Amino acid sequence: MIQLTLWSISPLLAALVALGAYMRISPKKRVPGMQALLALIVVVIFWCGCVFVQSVFVDTDIKRLATKLSYTAIHLFPITWFAFAICYTRRQMHLSRLSLNSLCLIPLISVGLAMTNEWHHLIWSSLERTSAHGSSGLLATFGAWYWVQLSFSYVIAVIATTILAYALAQTTSRIKPVLAVILAPVMVGGAHLFSISPLNPLPWFDLSSLGFAIAALMLDRGVLRYGILETIPVLRDRVLEKLTEGVILINHDGLIIDINSAALEILDANRGQLSNAQLDEYLEDFALTELVHHGRETLEVTLRGCTYDVTGSILDTTDPDSDVVLVFRDVTTRRQTEQALRNAQLELERLAHTDSLTGLHNRRLFMQRLREEAERVSRHQGCLSILLFDLDHFKQVNDRYGHDTGDHVLQSVAQAASEVKRVSDVTARIGGEEFALLLPETDREGAMRLAHRLRAAIESATTLAPDGEQVSVTASIGVATVSAHSQDPASALKLADAALYRAKNAGRNQVRRAEPA
Repeated sequence: MIQLTLWSISPLLAALVALGAYMRISPKKRVPGMQALLALIVVVIFWCGCVFVQSVFVDTDIKRLATKLSYTAIHLFPITWFAFAICYTRRQMHLSRLSLNSLCLIPLISVGLAMTNEWHHLIWSSLERTSAHGSSGLLATFGAWYWVQLSFSYVIAVIATTILAYALAQTTSRIKPVLAVILAPVMVGGAHLFSISPLNPLPWFDLSSLGFAIAALMLDRGVLRYGILETIPVLRDRVLEKLTEGVILINHDGLIIDINSAALEILDANRGQLSNAQLDEYLEDFALTELVHHGRETLEVTLRGCTYDVTGSILDTTDPDSDVVLVFRDVTTRRQTEQALRNAQLELERLAHTDSLTGLHNRRLFMQRLREEAERVSRHQGCLSILLFDLDHFKQVNDRYGHDTGDHVLQSVAQAASEVKRVSDVTARIGGEEFALLLPETDREGAMRLAHRLRAAIESATTLAPDGEQVSVTASIGVATVSAHSQDPASALKLADAALYRAKNAGRNQVRRAEPA
């Protein structure tokens, strides 16, 4: 038997308003948390539908079944409201997946207890049919678990409402949407509490559906029609999520609160992995304290071959425990370009001081180093020696074997000189076949010993001519020494040159030392 009464209007009206809201917002699926909001509306529609069925049918069994089914929606309502608040405001990283799943434990228990109430009566100690004002309904007396579930639901709903109201207050100057978000759940909760209170003149009729109808209208007029649901997503999805720079929000202990897609790629992680994660788990040597609290504006970090400049900003400078925003800017290309420029500069400097044929230093660098070492000798009372050596009859090598072979001979001599000298010595090609060797901290006797080894090394070095003949040359060497109380570098170089020509005049392949001035 079916009855149509005044009490059937409110649940039907609430279901229709909720259905209209569902149709209006379902195309906006890109908004964070929209799936949770749509699930919330479906729960409301189902709840109001069950209340409508209970008000229409007279049969007690149908009424009891509709009541049990409606409590499935009752238990899901605060969870979906909370899920929407968490996802919409992008606060999901505050809670681990285990915590979110744990919130569903009490509702699941309550659903099971509602369906099996006849065995234990924990939800309703009694659920009897009654008639009044020409309509029939169920008069319920609640069991112990009902109050547990009721307390849990209201706590979750209050937390979710607070999160949403705060988020909207931060993103819009309109007060109406914020009030709508606050008053809508208050309207539902107030209607429900009045229904179960002794003040209700119709205890067999659940006024929650009427509260839902009013709440749905408030949300529709105060929030949906203003497009407020897109306020945070526009800021985050269209700006923050589109940034090429990585952005990470952390608390003062380094716990990751929020992160954009670019930063996820930088850390090579997903949001699930970063739930309740510390930043130092991904950046072991990251000096967060130095960056934020000690006044350093930028730090440079390297991750998987890429270089990033990291800038930190405290959200509230008056709060020592304020959250911190870190911005990661990829400077890999810039650093590579800078390094390439430095390498090119070093190469240019090397070429400017290097003989292109032999790879030895050129005359310019040799003279520069000679002046530097002479000044050091003057300050510290040390000494240095100079070797000048010239290849004997080198023109004949070029005339007989060609300039290519002559070049190879010069390279062979340069290699012999490099093998004889010490690490601190400077070898240079200062003319066509003329070479010089600067010997820091070397007296006359030490220079003479090295000169003889050099002469022997050059004499034993051979080069293969195009016709297969072994080509070798000799060298004449002049040695001069500079001390704190002797001649200046230019004079020492002239004395070494004079000693070189004495060696040539003595028959070549000789070592001669300069006479003191």
